[in-house]
Amino acid sequence: MKRPRITDIRATTVTVPLEAPLRHSNGAHWGRFVRTIVEVETDVGIIGLGEMGGGGESAEAAFRALKSYLVGHDPFELENLRFMICNPTASLYNNRTQMHAAIEFACLDIMGKFLGVPVCDILGGKMRDAVPFASYMFFRLANKDTGEGETRTADQLIEQTLALKKKCGFTSHKLKSGVFPPDYELEVFRAWAKALGPTASATTPTRPSASRRRSASPGASKI
Repeated sequence: MKRPRITDIRATTVTVPLEAPLRHSNGAHWGRFVRTIVEVETDVGIIGLGEMGGGGESAEAAFRALKSYLVGHDPFELENLRFMICNPTASLYNNRTQMHAAIEFACLDIMGKFLGVPVCDILGGKMRDAVPFASYMFFRLANKDTGEGETRTADQLIEQTLALKKKCGFTSHKLKSGVFPPDYELEVFRAWAKALGPTASATTPTRPSASRRRSASPGASKI
């Protein structure tokens, strides 16, 4: 059986708008998630899909620059692919780790489609049929266009979390901390946890500096 060979690679930036800007210890998210969708074409008509965080013209150009490396490559040869993209000489001044991950993702997709099996079978088999997801809650600014979506108080956080739980069926919930003074966030978290019960948990702030501020606060260890 003839194994596929890569014939082309395309990268497309997509942005997904958020209901409201997410807040964290480093400021606020600008209101969109940005991703790069990578399509790897083969000479057998199979197209593999991959994804990378971030994007834009520079990311798309970087993927296009890898085309000469990849055309003619066998997508089953993952270790050779890794060395072609990430070998120490080529990556000395260009961190290509994320790009490699997206292309490897697409090659695994090609392998699964070519063999007619789920990718999990290629990687050693599945452990379960379903994986529960947790909601990831943030303090949020109001949407500048609608004025809606602000999450600042305990009541706002509880209302938003319960709405997501009802809509999506989440059975556990995480809260990103590090926005407000620790004593206030502790107060909010306790009210939130009381409303949700044992399904609630806190997460660390985005930056170590905020973690240090939190650990120095009286009562922080009680979270």
